[in-house]
Amino acid sequence: MQYKVVKQIFGFDQSKTEKYVVKSVTGEMLEFNKVRNQVTQMCGIHRGTVNLVIDGLLDVLVNNLDMGHSVQLGEFGVLRPGFRTKAQDTKEDANADAVYRRKINFVPGKMLKNFLKDVSITRASFDKDSEKANEGNNTNPGNGDGSGGDEFIDPSA
Repeated sequence: MQYKVVKQIFGFDQSKTEKYVVKSVTGEMLEFNKVRNQVTQMCGIHRGTVNLVIDGLLDVLVNNLDMGHSVQLGEFGVLRPGFRTKAQDTKEDANADAVYRRKINFVPGKMLKNFLKDVSITRASFDKDSEKANEGNNTNPGNGDGSGGDEFIDPSA
């Protein structure tokens, strides 16, 4: 995995403290067609069969998550439904109206956990033009959650 060093302005107080943070750099998105083609080649089955299996898997996931069940997918991991709520002052106010975000929690399986444990971490290299294009974008203060404002790659860090 690769990382970059970014300067962030944290908005916790009036000082607008600047810090350097290591952030992961991801490659391009592997589109579904390419995933399907790779599975087709690896397993020696027709892409239509791969589509049917994935569609069936999605139907099973949605049906079971909708019923509140966790779904274990072997070495891949476990999916379970969840949500985020706002804290309430009274017991009566702590109800479904306090939910502000529904989500699906993912807990990786053993194979993915082992991958993360063993993966190497290296600094990404960028060309000078992309560094200059990102400079000066650090004028927005953070929102207090540690994410900072706009970020730029610090070529000297």
